[in-house]
Amino acid sequence: FQLFWVYASDRFGRLTVVHCGALLAIVFTVFSTLASSLTMLIIFRGLAGAAFAAVVPSTITYIGDHVLSQRRAGTLSDLVAAYASGAAVGILCGGFAADAFSWRMGFLISACLASLALIAQLPYGRDPAIGAKSLREFTRSFRKTVGAKWPRIMALIAFLWGAVLIGFLTFFPAAIEGGGGSRRVAGLTVALYGVTIALTSRPARYLVARISRAKSLALGALIGAIGLLIAAISSSVVTIAVATVLVSTGFALAHPLIQQWATIVMPRYRATAVGLFATSLFIGTAVTTQAVAPLVGIIGFSWVFAIGSLIGGLLAVVLALAWTRYERSGVGESIAEP
Repeated sequence: FQLFWVYASDRFGRLTVVHCGALLAIVFTVFSTLASSLTMLIIFRGLAGAAFAAVVPSTITYIGDHVLSQRRAGTLSDLVAAYASGAAVGILCGGFAADAFSWRMGFLISACLASLALIAQLPYGRDPAIGAKSLREFTRSFRKTVGAKWPRIMALIAFLWGAVLIGFLTFFPAAIEGGGGSRRVAGLTVALYGVTIALTSRPARYLVARISRAKSLALGALIGAIGLLIAAISSSVVTIAVATVLVSTGFALAHPLIQQWATIVMPRYRATAVGLFATSLFIGTAVTTQAVAPLVGIIGFSWVFAIGSLIGGLLAVVLALAWTRYERSGVGESIAEP
């Protein structure tokens, strides 16, 4: 649903879409607490996800529209930290609410927190619709974006990034449980991902300011690959916790830079390029989850994480080479210091 919301944000404005998407997501999350069967729960969670899909790409595009390119990476780093903090709080609150009361209470708390966030956002008002684009104009922008070289390369990078840095991480809790850990401990480990991103996002900004963009991107992927390699050694709680910290540190270092890249690769059609980036990211995550799950029963978690580490190492090389060539090509929007 990312690209659907991209069209809506071009036509009606970024903040309007964020508000509408958040409101719909809150409604469907409340409906989730009332689900009478697993099928209905899955339907309501899917609808809530489709609605929340409006929030992140529209926010990234809004930042791209209003923040100078040389300052954009820092702002996006703060966005990633806020997003990760929210994820950590949601996992912790949801898990403990489910243990203490009911799984329904976790969704209800989530809806209440989202409502507070939406209310806090409303005073900022509405931004003007960017050109109030028609469906025909959006279709044209989509064709031009997909038809251009660098947006296609960006989509491939986003696919690989989601596959490695997010997709393999989804198996960490199962690995802990398979190693004898409890579900609560597994949940706390996942929450550690969000906490680490929130804590390392600021130091990562200072590091990025002191080394080249190509090295920063490669280093982020490499740290994530090392984390997966450590997870391949053992499924103990300590080992997976260390691996989680490393993967999330790599994510905090490079993800804002990749997001910024998505905002500059096609300045004229920024919303469409960001939507394509976000769609590819989630598809990469989904493909890994679907492809790796059967392998776990055949070769085990250790070999699965080793494969992920190998792909992560290759991704580090791809990121460094791709950014270097992009910078030399002179296309897109400059991020050089004024």
